[in-house]
Amino acid sequence: MTTKNSSIKTSDVVIDMGNTRMKVALFVDGRLDGVLNFSNEANKRVMALIETADAKRAILSNVGKVKAPLIRALSEKLDLLHLDSNFEVPIRLDYHTPETLGTDRIANAVAASKFYAGQNVLIIDFGTCIKYDLLREDATFLGGAIAPGLDMRFRSMHKMTGKLPRIKEWKEKEMIWPGKDTRSSMVSGVLQGIEAEIVHYIAQSNERFENLKVIATGGDFGFFEKAFKNIIFAHPYLTLTGLHEILRFHLD
Repeated sequence: MTTKNSSIKTSDVVIDMGNTRMKVALFVDGRLDGVLNFSNEANKRVMALIETADAKRAILSNVGKVKAPLIRALSEKLDLLHLDSNFEVPIRLDYHTPETLGTDRIANAVAASKFYAGQNVLIIDFGTCIKYDLLREDATFLGGAIAPGLDMRFRSMHKMTGKLPRIKEWKEKEMIWPGKDTRSSMVSGVLQGIEAEIVHYIAQSNERFENLKVIATGGDFGFFEKAFKNIIFAHPYLTLTGLHEILRFHLD
């Protein structure tokens, strides 16, 4: 990340706090300059990092729990925008309960409207949960679906049964049909189940919209990128970009 000794025009801090980890990014002159990952408990490390950055404003989005001391410390250091679903954003939300809409989903849609202006977009976010969201060509967020993520599926099978093992890692050869043992049956069920889910939502979206763009973000997309490399475009920092666009919408 750029430090105080660098000559820059503007720099902004973007913090995306998920259920277990947070990403901290620095945007310099409107461009992403660097991203670091921390656990949600690493508040002191995050503040130490921000102290070295020549930034005057920030945006914080959290879908998990955020501790008050972190918000106070950020507010003392920076002009802080603590995003929630009540904030005005540069897209229209066609959603019956906007107060329950996750700010990560909003940010993804804002970023999609920037990268694919005037196009219909299906956004897939592979996080703790997998989110499928539709953005219409007129920059209207139409809603979507929320499904259990990879680890959640493996964890629930282990916790809610008496004998199924806890699977944290697997080999590609275990993703077979039919599975020849319990591990490969579970791996196949989860991985191929998600693949079928992805195909389903792409097909549903293509039935509704022509010239659909399908984009993906989130750490677990790497497990599916090979299977969908010709139809899904990867955007690793989609949420961070969307958050920065919202910050600029309010403070520029």
